[in-house]
Amino acid sequence: MIEIHNLSKSFKHSTGQTEILHNISLTIEKGQWYTIIGPSGTGKSTFLNCIAGLLKPTAGEVLYNDINIYQLSEKAKSNYRRHHIGFVFQDFKLLPHYSVLDNVILPFIYDEAKKALYPKAMVLLEQIGIRTELFKRLPEGLSGGEKQRVAIARALLGKPDILICDEPTGNLDIANRNGLLDLLSHCRAQGQTIVMVTHDEDVAKSGDHIYKLIDKQLVKVGTADATFSLDQTTS
Repeated sequence: MIEIHNLSKSFKHSTGQTEILHNISLTIEKGQWYTIIGPSGTGKSTFLNCIAGLLKPTAGEVLYNDINIYQLSEKAKSNYRRHHIGFVFQDFKLLPHYSVLDNVILPFIYDEAKKALYPKAMVLLEQIGIRTELFKRLPEGLSGGEKQRVAIARALLGKPDILICDEPTGNLDIANRNGLLDLLSHCRAQGQTIVMVTHDEDVAKSGDHIYKLIDKQLVKVGTADATFSLDQTTS
């Protein structure tokens, strides 16, 4: 489904530039769950942003069904992301002056069928543990865990082909974390592809393929049915 070829990313600064990712290649297959672990600061979020079309790589290609997303115009790339990629950001990225419900609908605000999505958004919010009395509340009135769940609902609403998740369980308690994992497992069973960064061992084990990002490279370290210890892979 996704082909990543020789992806590298560097950032310029006053004294030169620093390379974060170097010559990474990966094939992401439809309906599979890919987990990425690794120490903080190694570029995991940068990698997710690159493959989601949000941050242009310094070198290399990202192909979705043979479409190079970085050769699309900005409008075409934005439309492609909106309809095919759901992104759960580590810092939520909820707009402060919109209600919970409107934040979930927001990516589809210009779609003709947006009104039909409101009932679906309500059902989805309830499924992930957001009470109906919170639907009209602004983000400032939510806990960190509630903000995370709203961000997850926004990513799921359009039933994207691929879900890209940056620490989606980091602000959730055990019960809500497990509920989210059940929901994501259902998404995978329905054919959606998942790419997730996490520091949670139980979450990591939910993936079909487990990779570690270290020294600018992705290294496969395990699979869901293999013995796996997060401590062993992040030392």
